[in-house]
Amino acid sequence: MRLAMLFGPDFHATLAEDPQAFREALEEFHEEDIAEIVEELPIEDIVALFRVLPDEFGAGVLERLPDERRSEVLEKLKVEEAASLLAEMEPDDRADAVQELDEGLQDKLLAQLDQVEPEAAQEVRELARYAEGSVGSIMTTSFVGCAPDTKVWKALDEVRRMTRAGELESIYYVFVQAFGDKLVGVASLRELILADPSQELADVMTENVVRILDTEDREVAARVIAKYDFHAMPVVDAQGKMVGVITIDDVVDVVIDEATEDAQKMGAVSPIEGGYFQTAFFDYWKSRVTWLVVLFLGGFLTANVMQSFSGEIQRVVTLAVFIPLIISTGGNAGSQSATLIIRALSLHEVEPRDWLRVLGRELLTGLTLGLVVGALGFLRAYFAADAQAIPLAMVVSVSIVAVVTVGSLVGSLLPLLIQRVGLDPAVSSTPFIASLSDVVGLLVYLGIASTLLG
Repeated sequence: MRLAMLFGPDFHATLAEDPQAFREALEEFHEEDIAEIVEELPIEDIVALFRVLPDEFGAGVLERLPDERRSEVLEKLKVEEAASLLAEMEPDDRADAVQELDEGLQDKLLAQLDQVEPEAAQEVRELARYAEGSVGSIMTTSFVGCAPDTKVWKALDEVRRMTRAGELESIYYVFVQAFGDKLVGVASLRELILADPSQELADVMTENVVRILDTEDREVAARVIAKYDFHAMPVVDAQGKMVGVITIDDVVDVVIDEATEDAQKMGAVSPIEGGYFQTAFFDYWKSRVTWLVVLFLGGFLTANVMQSFSGEIQRVVTLAVFIPLIISTGGNAGSQSATLIIRALSLHEVEPRDWLRVLGRELLTGLTLGLVVGALGFLRAYFAADAQAIPLAMVVSVSIVAVVTVGSLVGSLLPLLIQRVGLDPAVSSTPFIASLSDVVGLLVYLGIASTLLG
């Protein structure tokens, strides 16, 4: 049966007449597929659907709904129904879902959770104390922790017990804790399966464990997991006590969110939280208008430069023909350098202290690129000129070499400077750098023209 058929014209009739059959049919599909279709339904239909789904399956669908839609569902359900769904969710998703609600509903849900699943309510409170964007805010508190003297067979039994009870988000590792739950070692499931069942964890564990602080930025966790190719990584507090685990699926979400945010900033758009169609019109408008106005005002500088050199342009009208070519070439070179440097900064391939090396590399790159493009510009200007062909061609070619070099330097050094003062280098958006390169390129071009053409 196709999933779309279940949500066709007979949706309400089927749901009312035979909810059991409807529920069994849905359980054949993945929660992600159901969530994708469900989010387009009227909120009343979504609530009716969640009321017939088993709590465990419904929790999986709820976790995959967009934040705004998920909040709507929890607000429309009865407190008892919402608490039952929350109790089945993963700890990090549960905490996110509760924190997105208004305080009054949060208190009611936590009070209800205290009655049906006290441990889940406590986990929400623990995760809620972490700052947004920190490792602690996205970690899960469910993991297998055993003492060093635990036998391998007993550790595997604990993995089976917790998995069957639905207490684990992932079962990649068993973490070894001692001295007040401090992390002292780790053993992968593969190592445990291959080990002698009678051995102790102390004999098979890896003691040099890569870990991360719960207060660290989530981007750092993403880089560490990618660097070491982990499936999960332990999270510890300042005293070394293990408090949770960050898993690969959490990291994927972080990478997507951060890459989206950087891409929007580099396009001169203030980051928007929701999807394209999920973002309210005013929020969408506001995310674009600020930078657009700034760039427009920056364009005044270009107009001022042209006004200052209006006399030269009137005497040699052909100069005006090449203005778009000159400034766009400098802007393109600056945008190329900015894109490469911002990405290198985000991957920690380059640091602000490397500015001198970057300067040397971009200077050489800009000069060599400028020579190639400048040669093409010389030919174009030579055949376009009615008089003073060679002097005009020289002005155009020398200007291109200069603006490409300057654009490369501006595009590469400005992000370094911005990060050096503690801001996100992505705010040095490529349109901003292109506009700045336009102004500089125009000054260079008309300055050279005044010098060489008199």
